[in-house]
Amino acid sequence: MANQFKINEIIVNNILKNVLIPNTPCNNEHIFNIIMRELPDHAKEIILHLSLSKDEYNTVSIGDFVTLEPLSYHPGSEFEWDILEDMGLSPGNGRVYGKVTGDSSWGNDKFNPFYSSIKVDLFYHDKQKKLKTYDHQVNPLDLTKVNESDIKYFDILDTDVVINQEELFPEDKTD
Repeated sequence: MANQFKINEIIVNNILKNVLIPNTPCNNEHIFNIIMRELPDHAKEIILHLSLSKDEYNTVSIGDFVTLEPLSYHPGSEFEWDILEDMGLSPGNGRVYGKVTGDSSWGNDKFNPFYSSIKVDLFYHDKQKKLKTYDHQVNPLDLTKVNESDIKYFDILDTDVVINQEELFPEDKTD
């Protein structure tokens, strides 16, 4: 899991003030006050991250495939690295594959890819070395979007038996 830091609110205020509105004229203070008063902390965190990052961030949508670091206690208890590798479910570098299933907000609002945590089904295996999923919530900044074609597991399935995604993920059906 990525390092998480707590930053003093005064420092966050100064960073946001300097990053977001350095050259805007007379309404700087109003803009800043609206941002600080109206935005939740997770939105401020993402704004800071994106504004200071040199890499372009690719947002995720429901149904997207992603990689992420598993929880530190999952290897050995929820899955074995060598079995994930054999199944084509290991992207390497200590990461696992998953599929975005939603955000963790309470309402039935539209999916928010910048919400404080995103729901992901992690792709693990059971004792019979069959695909199993593990429900997990993670900061969206910890996700890296990948293509389905990057996941070797689906290539292996194509050569063995034809299984469509609706059989693997029945909850994704849209009517």
